[in-house]
Amino acid sequence: MNAFTLRRLSGMAAVAAGPLCLIGGLTHPIEDGHAHSPEALAQPHTLGSAALLTGTVLLLLGLPGVYGWIGPRAGRLGLVGYLLYFLGNLLSAVPHLVLMTFASSDLAHHHPGMVSTKDAVIAAPAFEAEQLVSGIGLVAGLLVFAIALVRTAGLPRWVGWTGIAGAVVALAPLPVLPVVTGLQFELLRGAMLVGLGVLAIRSTRVAVAAMPSPALVA
Repeated sequence: MNAFTLRRLSGMAAVAAGPLCLIGGLTHPIEDGHAHSPEALAQPHTLGSAALLTGTVLLLLGLPGVYGWIGPRAGRLGLVGYLLYFLGNLLSAVPHLVLMTFASSDLAHHHPGMVSTKDAVIAAPAFEAEQLVSGIGLVAGLLVFAIALVRTAGLPRWVGWTGIAGAVVALAPLPVLPVVTGLQFELLRGAMLVGLGVLAIRSTRVAVAAMPSPALVA
């Protein structure tokens, strides 16, 4: 597999990750202003949580290849932001969504006392602390990475500004509402991912088109 193919596949993963995460966010269960109460988790949500988990896995698969393309131009700030955002998704979103997809309904129906009151799904102090710290790292990483994208030569600035807006909106103390909360957390960062993915795919086509044709041997 050559570098162009790897970058193209990474871009495709990023493009797919955005809509899947948005679908998961829009269908996230919410009951009486709570997204992770026993009452909320008792609602049907497996498909939506699975979509969000799949989108997050695709994000983690695609982001390294996309970053490899822009990394030399994104500088140290881009590297710090990329690492924070990648690790934030790996340590915060993945374990949270695995529990949401495969365990939360059973907990809500049969062990409601084990459901966390701190949006961590399961009431385990160490896990709740880990979710808080890694969640902060995720949003901070998104913000730093997006700022670096605005400063990266050869990228449309709207990609970075979309990520910056996504990080700021994610921190806004908005009420927890069906659909609205999903848009708050997933729409803008998903748009940034899709934009980066499309640009990465297009860059391979431009690079291939610019390559000199092999000389004909008489």
